[in-house]
Amino acid sequence: MLTAADDDFHPATGAEPSWTETCWFAAAIPERGMVVWTYPLFRPELSIMSCGVYLWAPRAEELWELPYYRTWWHLPIPDGIEPTSFELPIGLSYERLEPLSSYRISYADGDALAVDFTFNALHPPHPFGVKDGCGHLDQLGRIRGELTLHGERLEINCVEMRDRTWGPRRESRQGTRLGYSYGTTSPEAGFHCSTLFDPRSGESRLMTGYALRDGATVPLRSAVREVVRDARGRPARIEVRAEDEDGRPLEAAGEVISRLAMPSTPYFVWASLVCWRFADGSEGFGEDQDTWSPGLLREFLRGRAGERAARPQAS
Repeated sequence: MLTAADDDFHPATGAEPSWTETCWFAAAIPERGMVVWTYPLFRPELSIMSCGVYLWAPRAEELWELPYYRTWWHLPIPDGIEPTSFELPIGLSYERLEPLSSYRISYADGDALAVDFTFNALHPPHPFGVKDGCGHLDQLGRIRGELTLHGERLEINCVEMRDRTWGPRRESRQGTRLGYSYGTTSPEAGFHCSTLFDPRSGESRLMTGYALRDGATVPLRSAVREVVRDARGRPARIEVRAEDEDGRPLEAAGEVISRLAMPSTPYFVWASLVCWRFADGSEGFGEDQDTWSPGLLREFLRGRAGERAARPQAS
């Protein structure tokens, strides 16, 4: 369902002004609890784009606390670029080394931050909702490179995720509550699981995902994601229970190491670096993204506060 053309811009369906394309990459230094994101977002019908570069670490999650972040909200889309191949005047560049498989990401901002790494796919991209001109893909890859933060050079050698999305993204949407979880124990073993909250059952259930077994992906056919939250409503522990299409179970329990409080459009996201422990006793790293429409999150947190206030006090 996916071809090399999906590395490039897609024509908007119905001249939709909110048509959006994204091309997100992540790299981590798990032993330091550090993650860096590069997140360009394109609105071709409006000829504008935004871009964010975020680096988070333990005990630094709000934007003003991060070791580094920069956002640009109204940039002209340079002529002749594609979402996976560009060089922006803000210092971020993507180089497509092999379509749907290999990319180089670099970013430099003076003495504050320099990032240079390559992404080499561990498997073909996993498609979701690719129809009627819209689509989404997820892909785990081996990341190698380096990061220099305020003069300190750090090696990057990890497994991380990239995704691409193309389709309408309307700011008026206020009914979103999604989960996006993934982790690996090696380049040959891991999982990805995207979930949608079902208010009737009170569960976050499978939208798409796969198990990575012996280097090959097997789609999931069912999954439930549960989140244990701290007193402020932030994710502290995530549990994923799933079954793949071959009938094999997948269970992962993750402890949050560090997190980013990220406003996006039109969402708010708790992005967490997670240490996953699997049912067979193996351990690995990955992320969890707890995505909300802001109004839904406020309502949820107010409900939690009301529940705590209504509990009888111990005598």
